[in-house]
Amino acid sequence: MPSTGRQTAWNYLIFALSKSSTLLMTIVVARILSPTEFGIFALAVLVVNLFDYVKDLGVAAALVQNRREWRILAPTGLTLSVLFGLGASGVLAATAGVAARALGQPELTGLIRILAVGLAISALSTIPAAWLRRSMNFSARLMPEFAGAATKTGLTIGLAAAGFGVSSLAYGQLAAVVVMTVLYWRVAHIRPSLGFDSRVCRELIRFGLPVTAVTLLAYAIYNVDYLAIGERLGATELGLYTMAYRIPELLVLSLCVVVSEVLFSALSGLQDDRDALTGHYMQALTVVAALTFPIGVGLAVAAQPLVGTLYGVDYAGSAPILSVLAIYTALYSASFHAGDVFKAIGRPGILTAINAGKLAVLVVPIWWAAGHSALMVAFALLGVEALHFLVRMTVLHRLMGTSWLSIAGALCRPAAAAVPMGLVLLGLARVTDGLADPLELVVLAFVGLCVYVLILRFTAAQLVKAAFGMVRQRLSRSTAASATTAKEGP
Repeated sequence: MPSTGRQTAWNYLIFALSKSSTLLMTIVVARILSPTEFGIFALAVLVVNLFDYVKDLGVAAALVQNRREWRILAPTGLTLSVLFGLGASGVLAATAGVAARALGQPELTGLIRILAVGLAISALSTIPAAWLRRSMNFSARLMPEFAGAATKTGLTIGLAAAGFGVSSLAYGQLAAVVVMTVLYWRVAHIRPSLGFDSRVCRELIRFGLPVTAVTLLAYAIYNVDYLAIGERLGATELGLYTMAYRIPELLVLSLCVVVSEVLFSALSGLQDDRDALTGHYMQALTVVAALTFPIGVGLAVAAQPLVGTLYGVDYAGSAPILSVLAIYTALYSASFHAGDVFKAIGRPGILTAINAGKLAVLVVPIWWAAGHSALMVAFALLGVEALHFLVRMTVLHRLMGTSWLSIAGALCRPAAAAVPMGLVLLGLARVTDGLADPLELVVLAFVGLCVYVLILRFTAAQLVKAAFGMVRQRLSRSTAASATTAKEGP
């Protein structure tokens, strides 16, 4: 099996290229569209995501986790994913008007129906995407993911500049789905084959339904804040909140998703060796925290110059919201991958129970906070996430036998470097406050990186040593390859 680290590196490269393209699109389009228009599109995505989360009823995850031969699983998997996808998109398109009226935004009808077409098309990519995850061939995903992101960015910017307004975001997303679906089939090198085996169907659905329940709960958890803000504060406040959330989502939560895609596949292969699985998870936990903690703290401190640089003065109200959400996402990253452990050992129902409890706790504080401000909603999210972290780690401790000391050690080493870095940046921000936003952002980012790496060399020396070792190894290989090419000549 390919190493998790190497496959994560490939997956992160894909993530970096696609998300940098998305960030570029957001920066440019923010200068064209208003916060209100972004808020309207956020409501459309809110509706569409409900169906997107359940479009395959967990078949994709089941195909990765199931140890049967692929040739036995794939035909039934393709049949199920196509049927479920078409059904979900059909219901979505038919109920678009109802959803628009319920949310008090008539213009949502057209946006939802455009995105419903994309939902049907994306269902066709379930099989090749699952095959690449199952075989841990994440490098092959580079072409479809980057091409899709580039298509979305180029078309969205062009349409927005041409005056298509909020529809430019929907058409850009639809075009990206088409490109990605076609290219996923091309790079997977598997032939589509419809079929149906009742036994395989039962196995896939038996695993997939609890996963779907988890994703539905995740949908509710991830979107209750958007719904509450949209209903109680309006589209403009929702637009500011959405743009504030987008940055830590891209830099922190998307990183967790990238790692999760690889880690779940790797842990599924170790499901019969609990000690090896636990050890693999703890290593991943330390690495993830070492990446997400400094990003979260840095974003919290540099929120004002960051928003000013990326979005402009019209979005200045996003800065304080961004500061709180950055800390929230960093804390969330600390327990994010416990879910990969539960799914890998065939116990996704545990996630269902935990997320159901989180949702029950979350609804009232979020709804109350939305009656005051979007910033209060961010604080409510942070408070509930602290409780959620304790619950997830307690369940992991009891289920897998991981000690609290090892969990604390995995998280405290990066935190011991990220917190002092944040304090240094807070002091520095007072000095750089008079600088132009882009210049202040560069200064804070450079100093923060230097301080964090310096302290991390003491708090997590082995981690830094391993990271520098990987870099030196890559450079040595590149140098050797260049020397060989020069010696051989043209």
